Amino acid sequence: MFRNVILIVAALMLLVGCGSVAEPNGAAPAAGETSVELHRPSLRLDGVREFRSTRDQRAAEPPERVSIPRIGIESSLTRTGLNQDRTLEVPNYGDISWFEQGTVPGNPGPAALLGHVDSETGPDVFHRLHELNAGDEIYVTTQSGERLTFRVTRIEQHPKNQFPTHEVWMPAGKPELRLITCGGDFNHQQRSYRDNIIAFAELAT
Repeated sequence: MFRNVILIVAALMLLVGCGSVAEPNGAAPAAGETSVELHRPSLRLDGVREFRSTRDQRAAEPPERVSIPRIGIESSLTRTGLNQDRTLEVPNYGDISWFEQGTVPGNPGPAALLGHVDSETGPDVFHRLHELNAGDEIYVTTQSGERLTFRVTRIEQHPKNQFPTHEVWMPAGKPELRLITCGGDFNHQQRSYRDNIIAFAELAT
């Protein structure tokens, strides 16, 4: 896990860009066009380098499916990682992806699931992510068929240039989940949304 944390913080320090999306009441971008926005905030890594989990790590299986009844999601999971330039690889439209170079859901630390809010054809997988409330359940099914239950603790919306890197990516002593998409107003010049929507969840005990 420690290696994964260093990878996430040092290589990413990211904002999740939701790719090019249909411009509200305007022309849609070219098919297949995607982008990722990157920021590099001032970030001390001392605490990350010194981090050692006091919790025994379980051998969690990679995730295969996610279900979020509150917002009507029942989907298989694809896998994404980093592009050659070390920016975050975004999923295809219509897919929800697990960032496989981070934490495995069920292991201590923040595991990340990514999805688009919309596309040139209309609403996409995380279009209703902002509707989640504290206490809503998220079910992640692993390769072995184990079903993990996470409960939402909060939903946050941040401008992309104020992405809460520490809260999203810093180590945690318990299994946590982050669901990330775009939101807020549409920037017509950059052809992307101005904000990120982030759902924070913890493994139910």
